[in-house]
Amino acid sequence: MLELKDIKRLHDKAYINGQTTRERAADDMTFYWVTQWDDALLGDSSLAYRGEFNVLRKAGRQIIGDLRANPIQIDFQPTDDDREDGADLIDGLYLSDDRVNTSLESYENASAEAVVCGVGAWELYTKYVSNRAGNKNQVIRRRPIYEANNKCFWDPNAKSLDKSDAKYVSLLTAYSYDGYRELIKEETGKDIGEKENYNFSSFAQPEHSYTYPWVQSQNEVIYVASFYHKKKVKDKVFTMMDPLGQPLMLLESDLVDHMDELIDAGYTIDEERKITRWQVTKYIASGAQIISDYVIAGENLPVVPTYGERAFVEDEEHYEGVTRLAKDPQRLRNFQLSYLADITSRSPRPKPIFYPEQILGHEHMYQENGADSNFPYNLQNRTTINGEQLPIGPVAQMPEQPVPTSLVASIELSKQAVEDVANPGLPQDIADPDLSGKAVNALQNRLDQQSIVYQQNLKHAKRRDAEIYASMASSVYDAPRKVLLTLPDGTTKSSEVMESIQDEETGEMLILNDITNMEFNVFAEIGPSYSTKKEQTIEQLSSMAAAVAQVDPALMKLLILKQATLIDGVAFDDIRDYARKQLILSGVVEPETDEEKEMVAQAQQGQQPDPMMVAAQAENKKADAQIMREQRQAQVDQAKAQNDQGKLQIDIFKAETDRANVEVAAQKAGADIEFIKHKSQGQQIDNAFKITQPTRSNGSFRARVNQTY
Repeated sequence: MLELKDIKRLHDKAYINGQTTRERAADDMTFYWVTQWDDALLGDSSLAYRGEFNVLRKAGRQIIGDLRANPIQIDFQPTDDDREDGADLIDGLYLSDDRVNTSLESYENASAEAVVCGVGAWELYTKYVSNRAGNKNQVIRRRPIYEANNKCFWDPNAKSLDKSDAKYVSLLTAYSYDGYRELIKEETGKDIGEKENYNFSSFAQPEHSYTYPWVQSQNEVIYVASFYHKKKVKDKVFTMMDPLGQPLMLLESDLVDHMDELIDAGYTIDEERKITRWQVTKYIASGAQIISDYVIAGENLPVVPTYGERAFVEDEEHYEGVTRLAKDPQRLRNFQLSYLADITSRSPRPKPIFYPEQILGHEHMYQENGADSNFPYNLQNRTTINGEQLPIGPVAQMPEQPVPTSLVASIELSKQAVEDVANPGLPQDIADPDLSGKAVNALQNRLDQQSIVYQQNLKHAKRRDAEIYASMASSVYDAPRKVLLTLPDGTTKSSEVMESIQDEETGEMLILNDITNMEFNVFAEIGPSYSTKKEQTIEQLSSMAAAVAQVDPALMKLLILKQATLIDGVAFDDIRDYARKQLILSGVVEPETDEEKEMVAQAQQGQQPDPMMVAAQAENKKADAQIMREQRQAQVDQAKAQNDQGKLQIDIFKAETDRANVEVAAQKAGADIEFIKHKSQGQQIDNAFKITQPTRSNGSFRARVNQTY
């Protein structure tokens, strides 16, 4: 446990470490929100008129508007892939608490201060709320830290952008005496009495060893510190088993508080193990005493910073917002235009110049100006007393006060100088109302570059916020109870933390939505709000429906129905509900509620025909079968006819082939007859020749015959 002197010592270290940067940030806040003339540079100016021609404010609004138009989307992913139920639970819990007014105010105040002076912050805390039945539940809430640059002091050794490496942080809150008296009574139950009877000297005054004035006696303001200190402690984790064999893990510090309840419920200790964990203690202290101290939920310092532009220079943290670099050109512009107004207001109006003799005796007509000069005309002398001629009309004109040429030239330059460091929005030269949607998006993307640093730093802050929330939630939601979850589309549903159900297969009791012993990886993404994405989806559905109208009318109908489910309008609920029902019945959308599931079951049951319808369908099927048989027979007959036709053609072809064969045989027979005839004639000639020759020996005869031939 820390003592009061330890708290002051650590606080003063943090105070001294960033004092110069905080003073500059405080000047930026005053310059942006209060006045642009409250400084030493222009305080001694002799100008009678001091105007503010604020170009800077428009630039700040543009960046703040970008931050609110592109909210940070948080996603919890369990380190154990089998515990998706816990991730869904904490997603819904986080979104529900994110929509509370104090949370919205915390984000908006912190982001606005980061834009203006370079740093903002908010705080997470737990509180008990009661319902109408009297049950008290603990919830997680946020509260803004106003003027965080002067009220939030971090561990000087912390270097991370989200301060996750800090060991302590000190938050200062200013109280009047009555408020301080009420705080003491609320925390301790003691009444310190009236202010006259209270010894203010007991408060620690600024001494050589302490820097911060804990009591500002001139304003009767008492500063009280909420000091969060984080340290590692040794602890034990007990695994408790209920009579049904379901485990419950508790820290030893928590077990002491719930021991009697667990014994009555029949729990037994199954296992214990030693661990080392972070413990955060909150001290509420004034300059006189530590008012109270207690351990808070979670293992993280519950303060989240968000920055503008940030850097470490010579091992000291420096930050700034859009104001810092725009202050000098903005001062110059204010001075120039105020000087121009001073010239206009102080310079005399041009007047005519006359010789005294010209208006002698009529001076009273020329003495009044403006509405007081109500003469219908003025008189003028034509001659002097001696009769000399006088000129008609004024002899000269008093000149106007000249405006320095350098002033005229630099007025526009000063405005450009402010815009160079703080883009005030869409330039007028491209602000064309007829630009296409793509062109507008391209221009918006270009303008977003002015705010991208702030968006990225706010993303880191929201991610740290989710980590702190998850750590606190594991301690807050440690018992069964009903909770309200918010879905990404903004709708809500009820759920139960640590819900017990029975496994139908094994018969064992299972605990769902238990985050007491879960760890999460937290992811953050910058994106448009849900309403913006919904508008874009509606436009895309409309374009797709027009594109597929001629190709697939059924798909076009589904796209139009889907578009109807996304449209919000006055008295439009019935159309939206009808479109959703049609999508469910068509199988495009899965039923979610019990009513939708019952509707689908009834529709499926209604599609089953009654017995008469079944009989009629059977007769129809018989008739269809008969028609099909007749069609098949006709097809068979047609095929047979085609087959017969083919056979006939084959027979004709065969007959032609046979006739051709006969003709070939006849021709061959004729050729054979001619051959035999010629052969017979040759034999007869040979015989006749043999008869006419004398008889010789066969050898000589054959020789002569061979010689002849």
